Amino acid sequence: MYLFFSVLASNKSKALATKTEISEQVIKKEIVYGEVESYTEIKASHTQMAMTEGQSLTLRANIPRASDIRWILNGMELANSEDYRYGVSGNNHTMTIKKVSQYEQGVITCEAKTEHGLVKCQFNTTVTEARSDAPSFLVQPRSQNVNEGQNVKFTCEIAGEPAPEIEWFKDNIMVSMTSNTKLSRSKNVYTLEIIEATVADNGKYTIKAVNKYGQCSATSSLNVITLVEEPAKMVIMEQRAAAASLHSDSFSATSVHMAGASMTHEGSFQRQFESMSAASMSAMTSESMVSMSSSSMMKMSSEITSSHASSMSTHGSSMTALTHGVGKAPKIEFLPEDVSIEPGRPLSVSCAFSGDPTPEIEWTRTGKQCDEDSDRFHIETTEDLTTLVIPCVKEDDAGAYTLKLSNKLGSTMATVNIHIRSM
Repeated sequence: MYLFFSVLASNKSKALATKTEISEQVIKKEIVYGEVESYTEIKASHTQMAMTEGQSLTLRANIPRASDIRWILNGMELANSEDYRYGVSGNNHTMTIKKVSQYEQGVITCEAKTEHGLVKCQFNTTVTEARSDAPSFLVQPRSQNVNEGQNVKFTCEIAGEPAPEIEWFKDNIMVSMTSNTKLSRSKNVYTLEIIEATVADNGKYTIKAVNKYGQCSATSSLNVITLVEEPAKMVIMEQRAAAASLHSDSFSATSVHMAGASMTHEGSFQRQFESMSAASMSAMTSESMVSMSSSSMMKMSSEITSSHASSMSTHGSSMTALTHGVGKAPKIEFLPEDVSIEPGRPLSVSCAFSGDPTPEIEWTRTGKQCDEDSDRFHIETTEDLTTLVIPCVKEDDAGAYTLKLSNKLGSTMATVNIHIRSM
């Protein structure tokens, strides 16, 4: 009996040991399987992203049959919020960043669980500073002289980032849209248009551009010329036959009468002329009437005075010469004091001026005339505007540029400073 019991006990112990060993193997297999399922990772994509401060940006990850979506920035989960808005459309999972900043630079990862394991879509992000340019003129508005009733356009081109706010002024009073005044913009080109200009539109027109990084302004003038009646007429009458006995081939008498003006005549001749009847005037053997403008009248008067002075003195007639005004010394109407521009861009610096006679123009830099270096500078001059053009600005173009205007009545100078901004 004792031996049998021992055998049973031994067999029972062996059975228990075998059962325990099998159970341990099953548990180990389950643990191993769980570890494999939990730590399997699949990198679906790896993308480089360049972003700019201030912009809104949406990141998109394509993960089929995904669950438990998480967006992670540099190891920290980004909660679904107004600043980081989650979205889904089919297999596309999105996150929209409301306003990009330097904080979003680094690695942004979209994680999702699938039947194949943990899927990761990674975005390596680089954030650049927002472009910040103060407004500057590429083309400035030009002064104009127009006839009454003509249309007028002041046009200029302005660079700046962000796009500047624009205001127009007339004699320091803001210009608004009216039936005959239009304001328009096409990309960087700004225009003020005046329909059928009148004398009331004369004045100084200023455009001002402003953004958060700075401002610039430019002024140009408008001169509306009133249309007047036909210029005063001059009647020149020549009589030859009456003086034939005194001077065989000389110019006997010349009378100049200007409508609306009084001419000086020697007394006896004036009385004789006034006493002539219409019949006797028509009977003159040589008579001519010439109508001309005031400018032609001045030229004719001068020629008659110089070539026939002695003859007219002999016959007791005299003439008063018509003369021009005395002229006007040069004056700079407008020239910007400071100009700021990036290298590589074209630059035009314009100056509106006046003067009679038209003044001579001279642009200089550090004592050297700019037109001597024609490869670098161009100078364009019209009747009342001179423009210094640099087709492609370089950093060493920075400095003070002096404009000198001169005519026989005087001279004037002004300086504009050009600043080159770093890229």
